[in-house]
Amino acid sequence: MKKIALITAALITGTIAANAQSSAQASHTVTLNLQNSIDIAFTAATGTDFTFTNTSDYQNGLTNLGASSLQVKSNRPWAVTVGAASANFSGPAAPSPAMPASVLGVRLSGGSSFGALSTSAQSLTSGDRGVSSFTVDYNANPGFSHDAGTYTLSVVYTATQQ
Repeated sequence: MKKIALITAALITGTIAANAQSSAQASHTVTLNLQNSIDIAFTAATGTDFTFTNTSDYQNGLTNLGASSLQVKSNRPWAVTVGAASANFSGPAAPSPAMPASVLGVRLSGGSSFGALSTSAQSLTSGDRGVSSFTVDYNANPGFSHDAGTYTLSVVYTATQQ
């Protein structure tokens, strides 16, 4: 009789255990606080040097196709402008007249015309959110008004979210 009672108790306990909860859950909320973010960087700049060696170069100017490549990363639509950091190139001192930034023109690669640089930013290109790349061409045409020497100008590309 004791065996039957023990077997019955074991069966009842097993049945109860089999019907017991076999999983549990817990949850919480995760919050992502996204801020506007934009970045512009050069991925290549191989065509930023010009060497004028003959009168034809001075008369017609020189063009560097695919001079620089840039990449924009943004989580919103964006626009890029380009301008010169200063009104004139830095270079040899007097008596050579100051070489204006407008000697250098820039365009999107394959574009139809060059925009002369100045300290006023000019629109260059725009795009959608994500990662985008573009390439620019440069044209330098100093004419015959400047002494031989090395002249430099900082070209500023500014990416702005729209």
